[in-house]
Amino acid sequence: MSENNRRHERHDIQIEIMLTLMDTEPRTIRTHDISEGGMFLATDSHSDFPLGEMVHIQYNNPLNDDTETEVDAIIVRLSDNGVGVAFIEMDAF
Repeated sequence: MSENNRRHERHDIQIEIMLTLMDTEPRTIRTHDISEGGMFLATDSHSDFPLGEMVHIQYNNPLNDDTETEVDAIIVRLSDNGVGVAFIEMDAF
């Protein structure tokens, strides 16, 4: 059985994104990797990122010809070196 049970292949891509948490100013953060379903953001501390918090992300998507992209996501993972977010489809609500 495979050790990687992810639905989407991760790509080792580092780009800058604009991240907005609820009621905060946008901030620039660098990605560690990206997939079709989310991304891992490199941070020194995850104390500013509550698990389960919805965020808004703006970036040029390297997986789609650098198309300007805006997505909503939920913080789903916290670790010593970053924060994992999963993209959500707001149309589903």
